[in-house]
Amino acid sequence: MIFQNANLVGHLTVLENVLHGRLGYQSTLAGILGRYTTAEKETAVDLLTQVGLADFMYHRCDELSGGQMQRVGIARALMQDPKILLCDEPIASLDPKSAKVVMDYLHFLAKQRHITCIVNLHQVDAAREYADRILGINQGQVVFEGTPDQLSDDALEQLYQGKREVQHS
Repeated sequence: MIFQNANLVGHLTVLENVLHGRLGYQSTLAGILGRYTTAEKETAVDLLTQVGLADFMYHRCDELSGGQMQRVGIARALMQDPKILLCDEPIASLDPKSAKVVMDYLHFLAKQRHITCIVNLHQVDAAREYADRILGINQGQVVFEGTPDQLSDDALEQLYQGKREVQHS
């Protein structure tokens, strides 16, 4: 899971936060003591390199920008070796440049690792640019289902005006 607000432990380093992605695979004692294998540490460093944050691995997370925090969140999620990534508005609080960087990394890493990535977005342009499929939901009802090319102005009007007519591809 990748959250809207990265949900990092601010006083810990970037590397420690990424390694926390492995806590579910450890005993309670190992987790409390921060005992990680050499392979886990190498994977964390590799992931930080892949998201462009290798130079920040020993920085505290509360020193990072919002976009950097989201990239730490991506690396932490990937430490779990997921088959599916769920992303809850990962770019909602970011400036356009940082949002593009985060979406580029999400898109690239999901494709590279063959991970299904489900992203909740309110930014239509980002959905059109990065999605393979789009579901438009209004008040719990699917009002659009299709490819980005099929997301017409009429479909957007139905989505944002609350009309109940469902479009399927």
